[in-house]
Amino acid sequence: MLLANKTIVDVFRAIRNIFAAAGAARPEYEEVEDFVPPPGAKNQPAKAAKKAKPLPEKTVPNSDVPIETAEEKRKSFNIDIPLPFGAKKAAETPKTEAVSEVCQNEDNKSDAEPEKPKSAVELEADAIARSVEAQEAQRQAAKASAAEAQSKAEAQKAEKSDDLASIIKKAVTKPVGGTEGQSKPVSQSSNAAAQKPSGSGLLFRGDKLKGSTLASNKIGDDENLDMPETTAQDIQNEIAENIPAPAEYIIPPMELLKKSANELNADEAEAEMKQNADTLVETLKSFGVMTRIVDIHRGPTVTRYELQPNAGVKISKITGLADDIALNLAAEGVRIQAPIPGKAAVGIEVPNRVKDIVTLRDVLDTEEFRNAESKLTFAVGRNIDGETILGDIAKLPHVIIAGTTGSGKSVCTNGIIMSILYNATPDEVRLVLIDPKVVEFKIYDGIPHLLIPVVTDPRKAAGALAWAVQEMLKRYKLFADNNVRDLKGYNEMAAETEGVEPLPRIVIVIDELADLMMAAAGEVEDSICRLAQMARAAGMHLIIATQRPTVDVITGLIKANIPSRIALKVASGIDSRSIINEIGAEKLLGNGDLLYFPTGYAKPVRVQNCFSSDKEVAAVVNFIKNGAGDVTYSDDIMKEIEQNIPQPKGEKDKPADNGKTYEGSDEDVVERAIECAIDAGGAGVSVSYFQRKLKLGYARAARIMDELEELGVVGPFEGAKPRQVLMTREMFLARKLGGNGGEVSADNDDVPFDE
Repeated sequence: MLLANKTIVDVFRAIRNIFAAAGAARPEYEEVEDFVPPPGAKNQPAKAAKKAKPLPEKTVPNSDVPIETAEEKRKSFNIDIPLPFGAKKAAETPKTEAVSEVCQNEDNKSDAEPEKPKSAVELEADAIARSVEAQEAQRQAAKASAAEAQSKAEAQKAEKSDDLASIIKKAVTKPVGGTEGQSKPVSQSSNAAAQKPSGSGLLFRGDKLKGSTLASNKIGDDENLDMPETTAQDIQNEIAENIPAPAEYIIPPMELLKKSANELNADEAEAEMKQNADTLVETLKSFGVMTRIVDIHRGPTVTRYELQPNAGVKISKITGLADDIALNLAAEGVRIQAPIPGKAAVGIEVPNRVKDIVTLRDVLDTEEFRNAESKLTFAVGRNIDGETILGDIAKLPHVIIAGTTGSGKSVCTNGIIMSILYNATPDEVRLVLIDPKVVEFKIYDGIPHLLIPVVTDPRKAAGALAWAVQEMLKRYKLFADNNVRDLKGYNEMAAETEGVEPLPRIVIVIDELADLMMAAAGEVEDSICRLAQMARAAGMHLIIATQRPTVDVITGLIKANIPSRIALKVASGIDSRSIINEIGAEKLLGNGDLLYFPTGYAKPVRVQNCFSSDKEVAAVVNFIKNGAGDVTYSDDIMKEIEQNIPQPKGEKDKPADNGKTYEGSDEDVVERAIECAIDAGGAGVSVSYFQRKLKLGYARAARIMDELEELGVVGPFEGAKPRQVLMTREMFLARKLGGNGGEVSADNDDVPFDE
């Protein structure tokens, strides 16, 4: 009996689920009284006190279609109704057939007699079943939630453990100088001569041929040409067949320069960076500084490890551990950048065990250099991220290059000159090279870019700087006459005006400033300061190199007027402060490792300078010389430079230009000096001014200056500034008429005097 009731309960539960899935309402019945079996009745069939009366057949609202029967629902949804709890499977009847038979019987019963209401046992069974189902659902949900939390924790742990590995992998796969894919290939549209034969692929560089290159310059990325010694001559022989005018300047081919052949071993680099990163963190941890690695950047010569300290850690505590870090890393020297500009991290730069070479061709043979608008763009090198760094002399507009012997100072200046030769014609840029060491720039003698031959005499170099000051003043007067503000405006006006020639930019390169300061410190400092203050708009720029960046060489006036700096390795932190106003240059590695600090940068940038060998420089210079023919220089400029040469210290009364000295008495010379001072007027006078005007030596001119000061003609000494003229022409005429100091006779008009 109980088993039958249980079976009926399960069948009705299945039917209820079918109706719920179909979205239809359950059959409704009138309320009946619960059946209560009589006392003592056992195993008697349950009889209802009142028979349930079936309600009228229900239909779907707003429809005449009756609700489907249980069998129809089962067939439409193809639902496999489970067997009742505790029932055994019938071997002779399939499960689906048994369920169908039960459903059919129920349908027949519903037609014959109304359905019996659920008893208390059935209702309790339903409640128990629902409770069991709810508990099982909660248990499954809790189990799924726990599994999800565990998997999330494992993922976070794996991500944290793989963080350093991914950073190292990114740093290893990033291209650096000389590796594949660093330079973008030249598109066919930008290289018009790409399909020409190699013998006719040379293009002339004129005013309208901006950015033109050689068709033969485009070679494979993995190609590293070893140029024979006759390459320049062979290429020049090919050019000679196609040159209509020998004076036309031709851009040197890139094949004259070599590409770097760096091969990065990814496994070794990855192992090195992981070891250094772990050592850095552990070393700082041993000193009580808790940090973590957030990024790694591998450059050609150094790798920067970016660490983020925990809250409350002072940056000064990290910077004070530089020597301890170098000791634990067994490195030749580390440089700490705290903090990195624009990042909440401290950078520790560690030298690579295997260093890459950045050649001049690696930088010049790039889209950045080919597309540069300025004719004064030059190659600096590659930074710590492997990016190409270019400079613009026009924006600097003057720069000081300082470094000890062997730091790469001369290679840096040669790279600037070579960049100009690859980017500008002689009509666009002219050079004045001053080389007191004689051997650095002498190879450039004879190229068409030179305005004068390479200057090697320090006193003559001072005269060349004095000529540059006069040229600057002439240009400003020319600009004022044509109502323009600078050289760019004047050249634009010249391009639109017939008969007006454009003016070239002038770059003055000094290889060693210390020798010039020893020979003629006053004249050199005056000229450099005036050029640095005013020459930018006139299109004149200074590049000054020195291996002794002390205060007696780079004086306060020079340092204040030349804001851009390039610092190579120096001997001490004091020298580093003299160049870039902070320590750090003494930690560099040498061999082209430099700090580039142009105008507008908040902090210097570490760059590996590009290298060019002597053979490469000689090949490029010979190519240019063979194509330019004979080069002539302006006699007027040479003569003016000779006139501005200062006299050596301690030399008495020797003529400044091998001319005649004034042979009159000191009294007569004083009268002529007064006239010269009055003619100078508000511009002021100096000892060198009297040397030029009166053909005097330095000692005698200085004595005349002292006497004029005693007479009240000129003001007192004011350092580098010219002395102020206090006497007017009216006062001088009154003095002559009064006889004070003696009259100047008419014979004195024959005295040699350069007006």
